Amino acid sequence: MKEKQHGDDLFRYENIRINFSSNIWGHADLANLKEHLSHCLDSISHYPEPYAHSLEIALANATGIHRDEILVTSGSVDAIYLISTLFSDAEPIIPIPTFSEYTLASRRYKQGTGSSRKIYWICNPNNPTGLVCPKEKLLEEIDHSEDIFVVDQAYEDYTMEQMFLDSEVTMRPNVLLLHSMTKKYCIPGLRLGYVVGHRKLIQLLRDISRPWSINALAQEAGLWMQGKNVLPDLQWLRNETEIFRNQINQIEGYRALPTQTNFFLIKIDRKRRLASSALKEVLALQYGILIRDASNFIGLDDSYIRVATQLPIENTELVTLLEQIY
Repeated sequence: MKEKQHGDDLFRYENIRINFSSNIWGHADLANLKEHLSHCLDSISHYPEPYAHSLEIALANATGIHRDEILVTSGSVDAIYLISTLFSDAEPIIPIPTFSEYTLASRRYKQGTGSSRKIYWICNPNNPTGLVCPKEKLLEEIDHSEDIFVVDQAYEDYTMEQMFLDSEVTMRPNVLLLHSMTKKYCIPGLRLGYVVGHRKLIQLLRDISRPWSINALAQEAGLWMQGKNVLPDLQWLRNETEIFRNQINQIEGYRALPTQTNFFLIKIDRKRRLASSALKEVLALQYGILIRDASNFIGLDDSYIRVATQLPIENTELVTLLEQIY
């Protein structure tokens, strides 16, 4: 059976010491959350709220929108597949390279088979490039179109650029905004995200969503983490990312591409260095370091890897190894 390949495949390896492959901050202090959830284990013997209404109310109150304008999902990917189901007749417009699930979900539900309407999938900040499309440019396109726009702001907490506010989306009938609590709170093992949009769009999504798709511990984590921050200072992270990029750009055979987040692509000169897949295996198996082989992003090939900034000492270790490995 052939499985779809994703980026952070830490589960495939033993003894990984440093994980550069995930875009999520790898040094979040989750001790208090773990302690809290340890007192909530009895909840797994009962059904959770079928549609996470308590969490929806908390999120709506925090952002100043109405609960009818928000839908909690089992991570952003759950939202992507729900939206693809709802707009299965619309033609998908997907820039490349970008997050592969937009294409995979569109293919599964055969988008573009019966309508002149289009649905634009916009990852902002974009994965894997780390670049941001200016909000003003997106608004100009959205406000002069009858097509649907899905703006995936999963990495909004990792950029200093201006992002959409929920209140800017709920008044517009043709845009849906995706948020990821997985990324915000560094809890990828607890699948948790939400969609914001005009209440008519949200109701259509709610009508096709599955009950009990968000488990009890994930709901509790989302409620308990409201107002808390586990990410480093954003200016510090931005500065360290630029230092990291500049160090890599000093190495013959590698070019770290510009970014506006904590992660970025590295272009490999294949005449001088290993292909992305081979480099990944050497680093993982010999040095306990995991990077992202970016060759399976549509539009990229085996001359691209992606890394996310870690602690300075860890970044320096990777830089040293990249200098040495041919």
